[in-house]
Amino acid sequence: MRRVRFTVALLLAGVVWAGPSAWATHRQGDVPSRRGREREGARARGPAARQGGRAGGAAVVAPAPPAGQSAWDLVWKSEAAAKRVSLRGRVRIMSYTGRETERAAAEVWAAGGKLRLDYESGRRRWSLIDDGRNLLQLRPKSRRALVLPRPALATDKPLAERNYVARVAGSASVAGRITQVVEIAPKSGGPPAWRLWLDGETAFALRRERYNTRGEVATSTEYFSVQFGAQVPPATFSLPNGWTKVESGRAGARQNIAALAAGVGFAIRPPRYLPPGYVLQGGYSQRQGKRRGASVPAAVELRYTDGIRLLSVFQREAKGEEARPYREQAEERIGKQRRGGGKTTSLTLLDRGGEKAVRYLGNSLAVLVVGELAEAELIRVAKGVEQNHDTRPPDRRR
Repeated sequence: MRRVRFTVALLLAGVVWAGPSAWATHRQGDVPSRRGREREGARARGPAARQGGRAGGAAVVAPAPPAGQSAWDLVWKSEAAAKRVSLRGRVRIMSYTGRETERAAAEVWAAGGKLRLDYESGRRRWSLIDDGRNLLQLRPKSRRALVLPRPALATDKPLAERNYVARVAGSASVAGRITQVVEIAPKSGGPPAWRLWLDGETAFALRRERYNTRGEVATSTEYFSVQFGAQVPPATFSLPNGWTKVESGRAGARQNIAALAAGVGFAIRPPRYLPPGYVLQGGYSQRQGKRRGASVPAAVELRYTDGIRLLSVFQREAKGEEARPYREQAEERIGKQRRGGGKTTSLTLLDRGGEKAVRYLGNSLAVLVVGELAEAELIRVAKGVEQNHDTRPPDRRR
């Protein structure tokens, strides 16, 4: 299970972007969700310092982009380049999980909008294929490929440009090639969300770093060798004969709140508070399931985005005895329980390095909020769900 989370995070760090709820199924059995997201380099701001800037705080003073192009043009050009280049290379990959740093190296092949990575970390070996529609995690022992979602760097391009600023922050050599360094940071201030090292000829991202809200590197991918124009056989991206695809536990189709409520049988409560810039992307139902032999009630996910980062708000009914084990677990983890007004609540914070989750167990709802936000912001969103008895979206209330 741990390797599954790491595998997806590694690929998404260098090719596409992992949304906040990518690991929620593995880490949070009480509210079902969709799958999925160097210690010194991560916790210090070394990469930023090497580029003459800072990971957090003031904006980087940077040279202008090429004539006729904005820094955002370069970002979108790099996204298109990932779909059209043909290459073979090797990459170094790092993922900071909040407790430790995990590293791997991978052999990479790309052609025709598809990509394959064969990973190695110590004695472990595993593979992942991006077929242009989904991510396929290869499991040789069972001869199965787990189908995972394939998000992009930006979930909403116009919204990303509205809430973030892109700037050219210098140039650097990566894998022996000259690159332009582009930084994407919130307009509201604070650390950047991304830094991209874009090849001067192809615009392909030869290095990518994603930062958390503390300015630490959460994930990074860097090519240390690359050959553009390499001939890659189509069979590289095909599953071996006799293999089967297995769908992961994904959310259902996007629905409005009224349709979601009718399907799960309880009143859905949008959060009373949303961080500035976030808008509703859609609502999704989560199937009923099993956890430790017991039934887990149906849940819903309200998914919000600011164009780059995602915020997932899961909720389901908390039913008396069924909720008690979770309250006890929360007590063990945080060593406290708050009581007042006849109500009992439990709050648990989980930190995955890049994203955090707050699990809030109230009197009537079990709430899980997952996102790349500061702890105080996540708690404010989570507590505001149960407090809110108005089912209309926040932007429609008077």
